[in-house]
Amino acid sequence: MSFNPNHLLNHPASILNRPGLMAGLDNGREETKAEPPPPFDPGLYNNAYGRLGLLGIDNVADLGCGAGNFVSVMTTKGMRPEMYVGVDLNHRSVSTAKAAYPGWKFIYGDMRDPRIRAEYDRYGAFLMLNLIDTLEDDLDFLASLPSEKPLVFSLARSERPETCLVMPESNDIRDRYSPILNIKGVGRYYHPDTDERQGWFVVLASRW
Repeated sequence: MSFNPNHLLNHPASILNRPGLMAGLDNGREETKAEPPPPFDPGLYNNAYGRLGLLGIDNVADLGCGAGNFVSVMTTKGMRPEMYVGVDLNHRSVSTAKAAYPGWKFIYGDMRDPRIRAEYDRYGAFLMLNLIDTLEDDLDFLASLPSEKPLVFSLARSERPETCLVMPESNDIRDRYSPILNIKGVGRYYHPDTDERQGWFVVLASRW
């Protein structure tokens, strides 16, 4: 698959460049004071970045971006703001991300909203860390993404309060997602302070 890294430079983000287009998403909501990003382990984000790098992808839509932690990795790698967009439904998290990483693009709203889909579908790859296993419609959502674009997503190996499903073994992932995804690799990541059962699978795939 070929990818032109200049694509975004030639096609500026339409939603972010049209004031008021996103206003309906924030309608009736008071301004949320940004908080500093909470401490996080960068290991999972570095692992995901490395998997994107295997395909030479430097252009990513971060779905469920939270406080924008992945941008901290991109900045250390010398990546530029036009190579990234983050989307999250948590208004406070998006406010935190914008304050922590000025100049980078973050959108508050539902990633299923057609206006937001039009914004992030143009990017070369999709990142979904700690998101897929929180969706009740994970299969439908993955099946709706553009075909042949790389996906990198993580799945917890043990139950978390927000999870809808748990994938303790890599074969569980292949059994569930192989009908809709071309799974190129399933790696593992463990936080240095946790044991093996509490780690994550990091999946590199694309839509069939």
